[in-house]
Amino acid sequence: MSTEGIDFEHRRGKDFVKAGGSREQKFFDRLSSQYQHFIRQRRSLEWMRPIIEPRMGKRVLDVGSGGVREFFPSQTSLYVGVDLSHEMLREGREQSIQKVCGEATILSFKRGVFDTVFYQSLLHHLAEKSPERTMETVKMALLQGFFCLREEGNVMVVEPCLPSWLERFERVFFILLKIFLFLTKQPGVFLFSSETLGRTLLESGYHHVQIWKAEKDERGPRKWIQPCLGFPLLRIPRWLNPARRTILVANKQG
Repeated sequence: MSTEGIDFEHRRGKDFVKAGGSREQKFFDRLSSQYQHFIRQRRSLEWMRPIIEPRMGKRVLDVGSGGVREFFPSQTSLYVGVDLSHEMLREGREQSIQKVCGEATILSFKRGVFDTVFYQSLLHHLAEKSPERTMETVKMALLQGFFCLREEGNVMVVEPCLPSWLERFERVFFILLKIFLFLTKQPGVFLFSSETLGRTLLESGYHHVQIWKAEKDERGPRKWIQPCLGFPLLRIPRWLNPARRTILVANKQG
């Protein structure tokens, strides 16, 4: 894909990510081929496309793309995918992505380059040592995207969101969850409510937050799903999964 006329600079390859690789990077490197299969099994795109594709601009930055592209609006001529895992990017076969290996909190693009910054199923992976530190990291990632956007640009966030009461429960037992994930060799995870993400977008400088949630019927109560990438053999009835896929869209200008 041509990048002619695009004023940005970036570094490619493994030298951009942390030396030696973080725990999260190693996890996704290890499961990179499985991730492609996981994405192909996803059935939630039909209700998302009419919301996301018309709102994508000409130049899109997909942060945490995994080397995968799922939306193809006709107006988008440049699609840049950033991911922490070099192996994820290598496994991705989509040719319409300009791939960059990097971190969500250290984007190396110049300011005002993109019309849309897209975060799909990324923010819940930015878990830190505490909920407070996690929120700081999420804000840092959103601010990095903010700086990359043109003044008339927008941000799109797609996340599996919990009800507010369950997010509060998760905060109380954050340490126990973190220990469990560590012992089972999983990367850190913290699921947010849509209210928390909407507030965080506003605190990061964005305006006019709009929110869409998957309909209950879309969740397919009789279907069995793989709730997380790290446990490929685990299947649960979809109705047991409390997370509801949510889209948030906000503008850079007020």
